[in-house]
Amino acid sequence: MKDKIQRGSRGPAPSWNLGRTKTIRVPIAIADLLLKVARKIDRGEAIEPQMLRIMENPSKEQTNLKRVL
Repeated sequence: MKDKIQRGSRGPAPSWNLGRTKTIRVPIAIADLLLKVARKIDRGEAIEPQMLRIMENPSKEQTNLKRVL
């Protein structure tokens, strides 16, 4: 049985298959989408192009993302 790392007030460690995590700053408009994509990658699943589609009425941030993709 593995020893649990003491995390204090930080709560339980997140469960990622690929190991340790890092905090990054991303636009709120795409944060949930990026987390879904990251979880699929972590599980070894394919990412479908439909996942990266932007909503029908995109915000300014989402429009900028669409240009990048």
